[in-house]
Amino acid sequence: MQKRLLLVDDEQDIREILSLYMTDMGYEVLTAGDGVEAMKVFRKEVPPLVVADIRMPGIDGIELLRQIKGEHPDTEVIMITGHGDLNVAIRSLKYDATDFITKPINHDILDAALKRAYEKISMREQIRSHNENIHQLVQDELRVTRHKYHQLFEAAPCYISVQDSDLRITETNRLFKAHFGDAAGLCCYKAYKHRASPCESCPVLRTFEDGASHQVETVVTSQAGEQYHVLITTAPIRDAAGTITHVMEMSTDITRIRELQDRLTSLGLLIGSVSHGLKGLLTGLDGGMYLMKSGIGKGKTDQIEEGLDIVRQMGGRIRKQVLDILYYAKDRGLERMRTDVAEFAGTLVATVLPKAEAHRIRFIRDICADPGEFDVDPGVASSALVNILENAMDACMENASESPPQVLLKVRAEGDDIVFEIRDNGIGMDQETREKIFTLFFSSKGNKGTGLGLFIANQMVRRHGGRIDVVSEPGRGSTFTVRLPRKRGETDGAADR
Repeated sequence: MQKRLLLVDDEQDIREILSLYMTDMGYEVLTAGDGVEAMKVFRKEVPPLVVADIRMPGIDGIELLRQIKGEHPDTEVIMITGHGDLNVAIRSLKYDATDFITKPINHDILDAALKRAYEKISMREQIRSHNENIHQLVQDELRVTRHKYHQLFEAAPCYISVQDSDLRITETNRLFKAHFGDAAGLCCYKAYKHRASPCESCPVLRTFEDGASHQVETVVTSQAGEQYHVLITTAPIRDAAGTITHVMEMSTDITRIRELQDRLTSLGLLIGSVSHGLKGLLTGLDGGMYLMKSGIGKGKTDQIEEGLDIVRQMGGRIRKQVLDILYYAKDRGLERMRTDVAEFAGTLVATVLPKAEAHRIRFIRDICADPGEFDVDPGVASSALVNILENAMDACMENASESPPQVLLKVRAEGDDIVFEIRDNGIGMDQETREKIFTLFFSSKGNKGTGLGLFIANQMVRRHGGRIDVVSEPGRGSTFTVRLPRKRGETDGAADR
């Protein structure tokens, strides 16, 4: 590439001589006769090197130097001066002139000055090119690294979300979107916990507070209504200054592991909780037997009947407890038989009516005319429905409102299904409770519940090929709709085996 320079001198003879000399040296020489013309040529051509006389009319060499450096600091400028202007030439160095040469011009000194100037220009170009190459390499490496991490983020076999300090989701991976939708902008507790406020001991907030990773196990609900046991692990995301700007939440689906663990470890809990319940029932049984014995001794028929009624109730509840244990502890197959729906419903009513009467709960039955027959295991199906009916009565007893407690059992035929609708005006449930009521060991009754009843009831219904739908609001009661197919289907019972 030909080297270019701008020669500025108000003496035409000197311009012509120096121009010829520099051209012979291989330079492309631009010329100007004063400072004003020099700035016009410079702005148009932008040569990397300027050789300028100091003493010129109008804009002198020092002012020309300042203007050129003001517009292009990297331009090299060599000043030409006479012997009497040595101090002025030295002053030009303060304005970042590259060098100065004195008149009359010695060609060897001029050659050396031009070479030094172009060595600086060349070195600067090399440094700039090197920096640009490094910058490009860094950008390429960053792009590749970012792509790898993004692929890892998207392909990770767990639900990943990135949240800000307000718990708003800013980014999610592919698996998260597939199960919970595009939740960008939503708060995490709304997106998959369906809560109005953050969870207690929120691991994301704890990570924002202390910068450490935290773990918690919980149950979340997908867009399709499926529930997953997940193990949540958090990790802080910091900016260059070390400040935590976001927290990554990684949720691993441990539903199958939890089910297997539950099978293996819950027997101990089951024995403890059920034994406690049986102890209370046996105490009640002793009380009933005592009343019967005392009534026989005293010849009091009413006392005998009262004791017999207590024994009958306690026996029924013990039977139910034992069936629950057997059903959960053993993969018992269904013993289906053709069953009259009306008679089946009548048995249900007879089973739960004493409890309703004992607690002054109005029990309403609405059984359609001639519902026909269906293929069920009467003992298993009855146990599931009695469980739901007893829960309805418990919900009524916990309701402190002035409305008289009431439970409705409505039975009807609907297409190929027999539908049992159980409606109460009890305390009702919020969305989070509704989503967890069929989870093993989840109980909204505190110490009064084992967390087995509705879990087993749901299992029993599903093994019949049926399903349970729940509608409930806090303070407005609940409606459980149990659908059981009239006939056994091809996929009957496959869901939970």
